[in-house]
Amino acid sequence: MCSRTIHKFLLMTFTKIIRTQILTPQQSEQINNAWNNEYPVDLMNRFSLLLDGCDEFLHYIIEDVFGSIAAWGVVFVKENERRFSILVVNKYQGQGLGKQLIEAFKKDYPIFYGWVIDHDDDVKTNGEKYVSPLPFYLQLGFTILNEQRIDTEMISAVKVRFKE
Repeated sequence: MCSRTIHKFLLMTFTKIIRTQILTPQQSEQINNAWNNEYPVDLMNRFSLLLDGCDEFLHYIIEDVFGSIAAWGVVFVKENERRFSILVVNKYQGQGLGKQLIEAFKKDYPIFYGWVIDHDDDVKTNGEKYVSPLPFYLQLGFTILNEQRIDTEMISAVKVRFKE
């Protein structure tokens, strides 16, 4: 098979989203590793803290053909607000998996929020620049809430909202 055919085959295998409240130890490890590789170094090992204090949450998982996590998302309630977080493993970025997760969130919830790094000044653990995903969210219909920001030594981000 040529690489274009292989690429189309792999994309076809990414259609199923697994929804679960409980992650297996292997899933948690894979997500934590992806988190540490894909997010800025200042957020390293923060995955396990994301859902602290949340009573209601649901994980969304897209696996590759080998059963490894290619993309992950979670929707959770914190401070009386439905929020989300997503990540796509580097080798699967640009293949529509992030969009699939967001579209699944849209089907399940009429309104949700997230914090998005809105600059390209951070560095990932491999030394590459972390590129802000803000244009991705704007393309999918999110609104930037410029008046709501987080600006700490660890993170600088703006809140975004999706609303039907």
